[in-house]
Amino acid sequence: MKTEVAYLEESGIDDRYESHDSIEVGEVELAEPGVNEVHVDVKACGICHSDWHVASGDNEVEHYPCALGHEGAGVVQETGDAVEHVEPGDHVALAWMPACGKCEFCASGRQELCHRGEGMLQGPQMHGDYNMHMDDGTEVSQYAYLGCFAEDVVVHKDSVVPVPKEVDLSIAALTGCGAATGFGSAQNRADIEPGDTVVQFGLGGLGASAVMSADYQGADRIVVVDPLESKREMAAEFGATHTVNPDEESPAEFVESLTDGRMADSAIFTGSVALPEEIGEAYATVRKGGELVTVSSSPLDADRIDLPVETGGLFNFTMSEMEVKGSLYGGWAPNYAIPRLLEMYQQENLPLDKLVTQTYSLNEINEGYSDMLEGKNIRGVVEFD
Repeated sequence: MKTEVAYLEESGIDDRYESHDSIEVGEVELAEPGVNEVHVDVKACGICHSDWHVASGDNEVEHYPCALGHEGAGVVQETGDAVEHVEPGDHVALAWMPACGKCEFCASGRQELCHRGEGMLQGPQMHGDYNMHMDDGTEVSQYAYLGCFAEDVVVHKDSVVPVPKEVDLSIAALTGCGAATGFGSAQNRADIEPGDTVVQFGLGGLGASAVMSADYQGADRIVVVDPLESKREMAAEFGATHTVNPDEESPAEFVESLTDGRMADSAIFTGSVALPEEIGEAYATVRKGGELVTVSSSPLDADRIDLPVETGGLFNFTMSEMEVKGSLYGGWAPNYAIPRLLEMYQQENLPLDKLVTQTYSLNEINEGYSDMLEGKNIRGVVEFD
């Protein structure tokens, strides 16, 4: 069958902070679902910065053209052989980490680190071939095995997680990446406890989810650091107690004053691009024995983390028993995180609907990414009829 999809012909632009209309929308031929595969009619897909890292060249996939999109949800249309957990008509979220359930990471509860993730950027689907082709036969890769900025996709069954039909699919889509990654980073990687002081760097979809998580876990003071006034004005809606404009004030000095010199128990970095100096700025806000959790992707040529000399540098890192942690998908399994977050949403304990600040059609995908780069949205979402 034919389907419309947003894709990149190639990667790399002059300015990572401008879209340049580099994403194309066109028709591809979609394969029928084979063994272990599911055909999903996509209804919504979140506009996440990870796809933009491919467009900008900060990250790369190994095969172009590449269909973008990895934060989607939709309705099952057809299933291939050996698919038992969903059937046509089911509502599902799409998980970009299709965990095998058998490797040492899956067996130990770390499904976000499944070995399958090593092939997400290589090009072919897990069966070794492509499910999307141009009219001339050109093979089209699907970013993170999904490529769900598309009307329809055929994906592996392990990328498909059932969700309640009562939940709007634009909300369900967010749990496929941003909401789960942000919330989990604060819950599972930052180990926030009641009464803590938490500093959140960046208030996009991930950052807002991390703030909601810190608030849910009982943090006493939640400081949002973001240069955009519009983001700082929205911070309190998600649970922030203080905000800082890093262009006008040192976050470390603000936190020092706020805590009488003790500093923050943890800092979480979800800025647009994790550059060494920005990670260092976040690190400088953390106390002895505290931790910095980095969530954002870095350019492929980034080879260090700055530990500012004015805060003790590497010496203080060792002597103060500080920690710097990475966080992939929030440090938990999609098959657990997606239904858990949606349950919290249905119980009115997690206002995921506040994350969606603008919706777009597929043909407006470049406008959506421009708005993301300009900081106009917490989370933009492409919706399909």
